[in-house]
Amino acid sequence: VFTIQDVVYVLHTLQPQTRSMLSEVEKLIKLCLALPISVTASERSFSALRRLKTWLRNTMKQERLTHLAIMNAHSDLLDECDVSALLEEFISRSTERRSTFGKV
Repeated sequence: VFTIQDVVYVLHTLQPQTRSMLSEVEKLIKLCLALPISVTASERSFSALRRLKTWLRNTMKQERLTHLAIMNAHSDLLDECDVSALLEEFISRSTERRSTFGKV
C-alpha cells in the first residue's frame, strides 16, 4: 500500500463481512479524503474574513458577514454571474425598487 487511493481500493474489494469489521478504519479514510491537501484555501478564507471584518468592523450583522465571506471565497463563480439579470430580479421584487431604479 503506497497511497490513500490504494487503501480505498483495498477497502472496496473486501467482502462485506470483512469490511464491516473495519468500519472505524473506513471512517478514518473518509475523513482523510475530506481533508484539504493544503491549508492555503482555509488560510485564504480566514485572511479574507479578517480583511472584511477590519473594513466593516461592527457595522454589520453576522449573517451579512457570512454571506460576504462566502462570496469572497467563491469569487470565481460570481465572476460568471449575469449581473444585469440579478439586478432585474432584485428590482422586480418590489414596487418601491421599480419606482426608484426603473428598468435596468
